[in-house]
Amino acid sequence: MKKIIVALVSLVAIFALGFAFMSWKNPRNHPEKVSGKAETLVNETSGEKKIKIKTAGYYDLTAIKSDDLVAGREFPLVGQTNVGQFFKKNQEVTLSPNSEVEMVPSKFEKIEVEDGGIKLQNSGAYLIGKQFPEGDYEVSFSGVATDASGVQIIIETLGGKVKQEVSLSNDADKINLIVSKNTFLRLKKGLNKELILILKEK
Repeated sequence: MKKIIVALVSLVAIFALGFAFMSWKNPRNHPEKVSGKAETLVNETSGEKKIKIKTAGYYDLTAIKSDDLVAGREFPLVGQTNVGQFFKKNQEVTLSPNSEVEMVPSKFEKIEVEDGGIKLQNSGAYLIGKQFPEGDYEVSFSGVATDASGVQIIIETLGGKVKQEVSLSNDADKINLIVSKNTFLRLKKGLNKELILILKEK
């Protein structure tokens, strides 16, 4: 009887470890498993408006219009797109007055090398290993940073744990990054609409 109990306990432990490993390898909110549903968020009032997201998933967000500089706390500058933004189901977001935001499920499409580099034009999260290869990169910027303090590069796990964080300073125009598969490179451009991040393999 004791042998049977020990065997059952061992089996349960092995199953639990296997499940934990699979969950680590394929998190519940993995960007290739969680697909949102396209919708347009609209606020036609002169004040802020709270809206609940209907479907959980990763989204590319484009701010069509707004009375303010940004379309809301979770949304980009007017005329700009933020990529790879995750929302939970029924998550509450705030739209600025007279705002309109298009939400399209993120596809995390491969970014082709252009002029020897990978160019990231939008703020948001890029999936390493799918959109561009893991590796050792030299980072530079194209365009003028009118507000360098607002520019950040963050390497984080799919679960949101920060592995590396770099801020752009006026005296450092090149940065080195080592990125691994199944992590995000999150770019925050702040108010710098024309700024482009360029990755070149070392």
